[in-house]
Amino acid sequence: MLELVPKPQFTVVVPPKLIQEGYLVNFTNAWPSTMTHVRGKTFRVEAVNQVPYPRGYIIPTGDYRDVDLSNGQGTFQESFYPTRSQSLFEVALGLRPGNYLVQFYIPATRSIHNLEYAGMTPDVTSATKVYLGARKPEDSPPEDTRIKMYLVMDLEPLILRVFVLPGVDYEKCVLDFTINKCDLREIQPTDAERLKAKVIRYYDELKFG
Repeated sequence: MLELVPKPQFTVVVPPKLIQEGYLVNFTNAWPSTMTHVRGKTFRVEAVNQVPYPRGYIIPTGDYRDVDLSNGQGTFQESFYPTRSQSLFEVALGLRPGNYLVQFYIPATRSIHNLEYAGMTPDVTSATKVYLGARKPEDSPPEDTRIKMYLVMDLEPLILRVFVLPGVDYEKCVLDFTINKCDLREIQPTDAERLKAKVIRYYDELKFG
């Protein structure tokens, strides 16, 4: 007798794109000594709350706006930073279609995406270096955000420089932010828990030069 054995059914598990309740997060020792509330510590996420916040900026061609995510009353200061030491804000950035680029600075004078050779720094006044380290809308569309930023209390200002490319008189640059508010509880992790924890690196670790 010939028996037909059904093919095994496999389920592909797609992990959540944002930190969820119960996740473990570990802040490296590279975080500044002034930020002892997170530096070198491991936390369990007790609760999360996702807050969508689309923001639009109308910018003329060849011009830019510096969008400051830190807290304050400036015109382009978004006040996204936590005010509690036990909070982590995971910010997912979606870029709606348009003729613009986004560069990243922390603090305002230091690009995250320099190269190591002298002068290889993003520069909106340069026809070539304007593209250095810049992200285009297709790099992180709102329906598939690939850019994430991690904000904690007392972090230096994180600046998004939004630059409009030639070809239009004005562009409405729409940045779709989703602020994933994470309530943290410090733990003393086991070795197994430390290996499972999501590593939150300080921004200088991305520069390393």
